[in-house]
Amino acid sequence: MPLRMNMHKFVPIIFSILVLTTLILGSGCVTQPPANQTNPQDVGITRITDPADSARISFEEAKAQLIEYRLKGYRLKSLNNLVNASSVYYMHSNDVDGSGNATVWIFGVYDGANAEFLVFDRTGWATIENMRLPEEMFNLDNVVSPALLFKQNNGVILGNTSPVGPQLRDLELQKGVYTLTITSGDTGRTLTFNATTGALIT
Repeated sequence: MPLRMNMHKFVPIIFSILVLTTLILGSGCVTQPPANQTNPQDVGITRITDPADSARISFEEAKAQLIEYRLKGYRLKSLNNLVNASSVYYMHSNDVDGSGNATVWIFGVYDGANAEFLVFDRTGWATIENMRLPEEMFNLDNVVSPALLFKQNNGVILGNTSPVGPQLRDLELQKGVYTLTITSGDTGRTLTFNATTGALIT
C-alpha cells in the first residue's frame, strides 16, 4: 500500500540516512575484517525506544489535529464544513494508557472516492491509501472520549486479577462500538462498549 507523507518535515532525516548509507557502503568496499575476528551475526534491525516515541496524545488533541489537517491544502476541496472534517468511518488508537491517551491515532476517512487511513503520532501525519472502511460514518464530537470511557469503566478494564506483565491496550471504534483489546504476556481479553454512552456491552 502506498504511503504518502508530509515530506518536507522529513528531508533532514532522509538526507542523514543517505549519508550514513553512503559511509557504510564505502567502508565496506575498502575494509576487511581481521583474520582473527568473526563476522558479526546478521540479527536484523532492532528498534530503539526513544522517549519522544512513547509520548502519548490525548483524543482531544488528535481530533483537533485531524480537523486542522483535513481542512488544509488539497483536502479542502473534498470537505464542505467543519462537521465533515470531524466525521470518520473508523478510529484506532495504539498503546492506550489509563487516561485514554495513545501513542498513535488512526482515522479512516474518504478523500473523494478514495478510502484511506490518516495516521497521527508525535512525528506528524502519514497516509495509508486504498483501505477498506466500514459503511457507517460517525462524528467524533458525538462519541464518548476514550478518557471518559476509561473513567466510567475503570473497574472492569483493570479486571479482577493481576496482570502477568505489562499491559498493552488497543482501542478501536467503528459502527457505534468501542472494542478494547488488552494483552499481557500470552494472555488477552476483549471488551466492547457503546460509543455513545460508554456503557459496557460485553
